[in-house]
Amino acid sequence: MSVHRKVKSSISGPTFDGRLAAYLTAAGAVGAVMASEAKAIVVGNSTVQPFGINQEVNIDFNGDGQTDYQIDHDRVDLGGVNVLDYLQLDKNDVSGASLGENPLPINIFGTFPLNGNPANDTFEAKYVIPTATASDYPAALTAGTLIGPGSIMDFQEGDNFGGLGKTIRSNRLIDEDAGQVDMSLGGLTAAQIQVPTNGPNFLGLAGEVRYLGVKMDLQGANQFTYGWIGIRITDDATATGEVVGYGYETSGQPIAAGNVPEPSSILTALTGVAMAACFLWRRLFRR
Repeated sequence: MSVHRKVKSSISGPTFDGRLAAYLTAAGAVGAVMASEAKAIVVGNSTVQPFGINQEVNIDFNGDGQTDYQIDHDRVDLGGVNVLDYLQLDKNDVSGASLGENPLPINIFGTFPLNGNPANDTFEAKYVIPTATASDYPAALTAGTLIGPGSIMDFQEGDNFGGLGKTIRSNRLIDEDAGQVDMSLGGLTAAQIQVPTNGPNFLGLAGEVRYLGVKMDLQGANQFTYGWIGIRITDDATATGEVVGYGYETSGQPIAAGNVPEPSSILTALTGVAMAACFLWRRLFRR
């Protein structure tokens, strides 16, 4: 009986309560880290996806089945030997890549076909540009370049550039067009075309990977996130190549171009919780 009373007294006393509170606090702290990490992780896809003539690669950053961006190759035959290849970043599918589709429409309200989830907000979807010039082509970033709120971004594909009624298509990674299609097939004059500047920037890279830096609002709720799309051009002449992967940072913090998910910090945190629980169990019952 005396042993029983001693054990009971030890468990119910203030010393035990203090230890228990300390252990639970430690475990709770690890759990808080786990919860925090769960909200701020890098999500990525390393599947290599080639794009040939009149083909595209759909980019679904958060894996919800809704296309967020598209790497879109187009070939337009203007007759004779004037065959134009160009590669662009799309945030809707108004002008698709398939052979025979109309390459001219511009609709800033357009989205990719909805798949039961909100579309990437087309007003907020942007890419990193080399300078602060609104007519810049997308920048071809090197690995490690930081992409985030401090990046210079724009997305210019419209028919009223600078309020001047000019058509611009500077969302091109490679651009043999530079307004020829809009003039030949759309009837515009050279004065009605704004030719993009500072690029195109995905030419002459000798097969090296470069990255598009992008901003998106994946759920249409003013929650902006930043990501990258890795591009390797395998043939400059036809503007063809492959998407080598993509990734984004879920919390809205900056992300380095090419950054891929590391071994899960959530798993590490869970391991910490399990270890704390095991330690608590041993301290309480192995006496």
